[in-house]
Amino acid sequence: MTDLIPLSATEDVEVDGAQIAQAFHVPVPFFMAEMRRGNVRGTVERGAGEDAGRHRLIFRYRGRKLVILRQPDGRLVIDAPGDPASPPDTGGS
Repeated sequence: MTDLIPLSATEDVEVDGAQIAQAFHVPVPFFMAEMRRGNVRGTVERGAGEDAGRHRLIFRYRGRKLVILRQPDGRLVIDAPGDPASPPDTGGS
């Protein structure tokens, strides 16, 4: 992921759900429905000290975890051991 994510005036970090769906290898409409159902969890950690200006975004979906680091310059870096687990069955063929 090479997108730049600026901070808002309140220092909130926003990531397009489509990017997260792609990282989890699921169709975007299905993933967005899963978000609405509350099946996707997210946590934001703000860096302090040496890590000030950095954010760690942690997304959890069906036993899988995706970690994205937002660097002080706005770059996003996926920080996860390898590729997320195989995609879940979405009911399609």
